[in-house]
Amino acid sequence: MKLKTFVLTYLLFLGILFSSIGIVSVYLTNSQIHMLKEKSIREYQIISAALAKDIAVLFGRRADPSGSGFAESVQTLVRGYARYYERYDITISVMDQSLPGQTIDSRRDTEIMVIEPSQEQYIYISANLPEPFSYFRLEYYANIAISVAEMRRIQRNFLLFSVAFSIVTAFSLYSILTSVFRPLGVVAGTARKIADGQYGERVQVRGKNELSALAGDFNRMAEVIEKQIRLLEEESISKQQFIDNFSHEIRTPLTSIYGYAEYLQKAPASDRETYESTQFIMEEAAHMRKIADSLLELATLRNDQPVKKEIKLQPLFEHIEMTLKKPMADKGARLVWKNSVDVLLGQEDLVKSLLMNLCYNALKACPQEEGVICLEAEECNGDTVLSVSDNGCGISEEHITRVTEPFYRVDKARSREHGGTGLGLTLCKQIAEAHGAELRITSSAGAGTAVAVIFTAS
Repeated sequence: MKLKTFVLTYLLFLGILFSSIGIVSVYLTNSQIHMLKEKSIREYQIISAALAKDIAVLFGRRADPSGSGFAESVQTLVRGYARYYERYDITISVMDQSLPGQTIDSRRDTEIMVIEPSQEQYIYISANLPEPFSYFRLEYYANIAISVAEMRRIQRNFLLFSVAFSIVTAFSLYSILTSVFRPLGVVAGTARKIADGQYGERVQVRGKNELSALAGDFNRMAEVIEKQIRLLEEESISKQQFIDNFSHEIRTPLTSIYGYAEYLQKAPASDRETYESTQFIMEEAAHMRKIADSLLELATLRNDQPVKKEIKLQPLFEHIEMTLKKPMADKGARLVWKNSVDVLLGQEDLVKSLLMNLCYNALKACPQEEGVICLEAEECNGDTVLSVSDNGCGISEEHITRVTEPFYRVDKARSREHGGTGLGLTLCKQIAEAHGAELRITSSAGAGTAVAVIFTAS
């Protein structure tokens, strides 16, 4: 692009420069010739007037002006004039049209022209002398070769200067274009690096011109691209982890189901063994169904927006308490709830699912016969905060950021033992995000866990 711009700009410059030189040269040549003609005409008029005056004097002195003596005297006078003006490269002659064989035409026009015999150039003027000597025709030749040669020398020098100027201009133009296009080269180089995977590359922005603005826009574009690439990489890793975890999660029940089914098919079994095997198969199938239901719910949350209505929290908390009454009794735990909020804007079944999942997770983490779960709703800085806390085993710091990942378990053996799918907190996070809420987990090993869902006022 730089080379094309240089060639086109330089050709345009040369075209304008030498066209201008041609026009100026023609104008100067015509102007010079015109000036020389004007000068020659003035000189011719001076010579013609002086010569006519001297001829009149000779005419007055001669007794017989028509004789050959008068004509000879006139030619002698003309030769004197010719010798004088010869030093100025002017040649003059007088033709006597009264001589035999000559035609006298007093009305003959004045002739003015530029003639070029051989290598010389002359301005030729021919006209009759004033009356009563109009039969004498004065011819004037002014040699303008020196003036023309000087003018051509000046034109050649001007042309040489223009050529030198065009060469200097070529180097200057190329340097300017190199400086102007350097930022584009930097941008192109940076773009190639980004295309090769070096997403952190940026263009150094200097100045406040259009190219600097372009570099700034390019950097912003690169930042967006880098963020998108990083996001795609994270999503790819997350999807791969999901596939790996799902494969691992589904492999265990499938292996168990296949093993028990094979045992029932090939080995003789008592009624009790058959019952126990089929019971185990049903339990594993139920676990797989829970996983399928949870995945379906996650897919629904991603594709649909919740229908928000006013939810009365008091009846909701009472319903949750009744639903958890038997599991709480089996674990020897108790549920304590506090509510200082009348209504919450959201989709009731999703909010209920959110709180139930948090309560079940808290129940699993609580110690036998000593568990206490606190369910609370309160206003904080204009936001509605729903929280579930327990006095269970807690979560170590390195696991907190990952517990909302699908199929991620802090204690895989304990979670499997209690029938968990590893999708509960993932669902909670999706439900919170669908409502524009934020899920915060605070915990430490051995000190219990508190999960807060902050519904911002809108």
